[in-house]
Amino acid sequence: MKAGHTNRARVPVDWETKMIEGIKRRIADARAGRVLPREAAMAEIDAVIEAERTRKV
Repeated sequence: MKAGHTNRARVPVDWETKMIEGIKRRIADARAGRVLPREAAMAEIDAVIEAERTRKV
């Protein structure tokens, strides 16, 4: 690599590729039924938050 050369162009491409792959995986998960309904996911998150609040008091 030449002095002063940066790898700036590669980072966004790698990031975009990973984002696209992740989106495709999540679409496949949704199609296969491997997702939680929003209400169930929020209930789990709320339970974790409440447990932490209780633990720290």
